[in-house]
Amino acid sequence: MTMEDRGSLSVPPEHDSAIFDTSVHPRGRRALTLLETLLAVVILLLVTTAVVSALTAGRGQSTQARRMLSAAIACEMLMARVTGLDPTDFSTSQQWYDAIAGPEQSGGWDGYLEAQGEIRAGRSEALGYLPKDYQQFSLHVDADRHVASVGPPLSVAIQGVEVQVEARDDEARPIATVRRFVPVPQVLESTP
Repeated sequence: MTMEDRGSLSVPPEHDSAIFDTSVHPRGRRALTLLETLLAVVILLLVTTAVVSALTAGRGQSTQARRMLSAAIACEMLMARVTGLDPTDFSTSQQWYDAIAGPEQSGGWDGYLEAQGEIRAGRSEALGYLPKDYQQFSLHVDADRHVASVGPPLSVAIQGVEVQVEARDDEARPIATVRRFVPVPQVLESTP
């Protein structure tokens, strides 16, 4: 091939192979092959899938934790209502027992239920600040007279009420439970 056959390109014959000369490009070719490109895409897809899976799992755990926390807050707030009775409102310990451990139909707390969407555990001013999950379960109260025994060296039996507030989901599975023993108030201990 002569200079005239090359058209307007004026590359001297000694530099004709410079494009493929490894002395000019020490590493040889610099382009990616189809196989290398496909391998890079596969690796990218695997990494992306792993990251998205981890984010999805984390979000699910966060939602479950928020729901459990909301249920625990509701249980604690209802427990405060149940156990927050003023002992000076009662003239005998039996009245106090009936107010806490008596059946709901008789004015006590045993068997009390706050249905899903109707939870009012706590003060009405605070309800607006609680998470939206707060109304997605029901609250159940169980209260029974109980004697708590303290072993040696004291060896004391304490009269009182064991109160349990449980939050349940729409399938009646427990989400959170708060249990407390409430001793008879000292001002009422000597009354029958």
